[in-house]
Amino acid sequence: MKYTFRLPIGPGPFALSFLSGILLTMAFPKLGMWPLIFVGLTPIALAAADMPPKQAFWTGWLAGMVYSVGLLYWLVHVLTYYGGLPYFAALPLFLFMVMYLGLYPGLFLWILALARDHLKVAWGSVIWILLGAAVYCGLEYFKGFFLTGFPWEPLGGALAGSLPMVQFSDIVGTGGLTFLVVVVNLALAASVQAASGPVKRPKAIVASLVLAVVVIGGLLVYGYAQLADWGRKIADAPSHNAAVAQGSIKQELKWNPEMRVNIMIKYRDLTIEAAKSDPWLTVWPETALPFVFLKDPGVTRWMKDLVKETGHAVLFGAPAYEGEGDATRFYNRAYLLDAKGDVTGYYDKVHLVPFGEYVPLKPILWFVNKITQAAGDYYPGEVGTLLPLDDQKVGVLICYESIFPELARKAVKNGATLLTIITNDAWFGTSAAPYQHFDQGILRAVENRRAVLRAANTGISGIIMPDGRVTKRLDLFVSGVLTGSVPLIREKTFYTVAGDVIPQLGLAAAVLVLAAALYRRKYAARS
Repeated sequence: MKYTFRLPIGPGPFALSFLSGILLTMAFPKLGMWPLIFVGLTPIALAAADMPPKQAFWTGWLAGMVYSVGLLYWLVHVLTYYGGLPYFAALPLFLFMVMYLGLYPGLFLWILALARDHLKVAWGSVIWILLGAAVYCGLEYFKGFFLTGFPWEPLGGALAGSLPMVQFSDIVGTGGLTFLVVVVNLALAASVQAASGPVKRPKAIVASLVLAVVVIGGLLVYGYAQLADWGRKIADAPSHNAAVAQGSIKQELKWNPEMRVNIMIKYRDLTIEAAKSDPWLTVWPETALPFVFLKDPGVTRWMKDLVKETGHAVLFGAPAYEGEGDATRFYNRAYLLDAKGDVTGYYDKVHLVPFGEYVPLKPILWFVNKITQAAGDYYPGEVGTLLPLDDQKVGVLICYESIFPELARKAVKNGATLLTIITNDAWFGTSAAPYQHFDQGILRAVENRRAVLRAANTGISGIIMPDGRVTKRLDLFVSGVLTGSVPLIREKTFYTVAGDVIPQLGLAAAVLVLAAALYRRKYAARS
């Protein structure tokens, strides 16, 4: 029997899938053309208008894969250069991840096509627009926790590039911004569909365009009002001077035993330089101290003496372990020393990086090594742990944790008046990844209305205000110190209190629609 290979979708939808994937990628850093996020899904929504569910899925899946390749291309370099994998092993792993991430846009169009065919939801109607936005943000929320979660650059996150647009996240969170972004995308698709069909539908065109204008206009009106309001609140809030140190230590040198003393000298000099501005707190990056603090008496004494000498508190990252022998547990830890050199507390990283800090399913994947150059697998800490300093509480996010909004939210809900992000982005080189990662700090600042001090080993470090403004910034592979005043806010936002209500409702809607559509299809097949 002769088999003929056929694409699951035709050349027109194929091209539209590529167009959607490219538009979505361009909306995020490095390019950062954020307005494109409002049209990125429009091509595939148009392409799938008359498709059966299976073809709609392939259309979305291809768009999702193109988008993921453009967004995450830097993972291949991380896996090969730092993970030590040959390209013939790294590329299939990368492709597998891309195929997985592409499933979500595919499922989005599949569910909408099922709702059209079996629940009679008209493609292009207002109900379809709102349902589609709910389904997409629900699936995105699911991706954020399924299989340990990977919420890297949700669609709403592109609005970090626009200060007015991102302000509404203090009510709805970044997931809620995704809902609104998809509403605009689908409204534009509905208007094009209504205008290009054999029978023109003026009322549908007007309704969908009005909906898009209301969403964008509402975001702008609310955003500018909040920027003015928070400008006053920041000016009136109690504040402290703070500093961020960026040592710019190359990853291949970071754990070299011969470089450890030089690294310590580097951060000593930066801390002494920062002390000239009389900071309340100086923040070092993730694992900036390449020794096990408190277990090495010499290094512990050196660190405490440095803090006493400058007379200013320091928050720094260092590897840690507890126990002995087979009971030993390793932690990616942040310590806080007060101005007297006393440890006021520590925070252990909660959300560990799979294959970076531990190997999931280790009995099965026994042949896979971690990328991180440290002994043993790390163990997670406790969510929401805060570090006390004077009469304030400091929340800490270590590296990858800054992409998980619930971790920052939990810290602020527990009473954090300042958020810190300590990270080592040396893995990413000069790719788009450090820029994408930096924007997560802006999102966490606005969602919870807290200042964020971001200390990155090789950059990008910055001081971010509660309204998302970046007042100070150190770019990639630059050694230096940032200093500036940070407000200490105690007010909690609606998002901090309520959490991801919209994405959770969206996920519930996606499950209910899918279940109802599949049931109706099964019922129709029997009758």
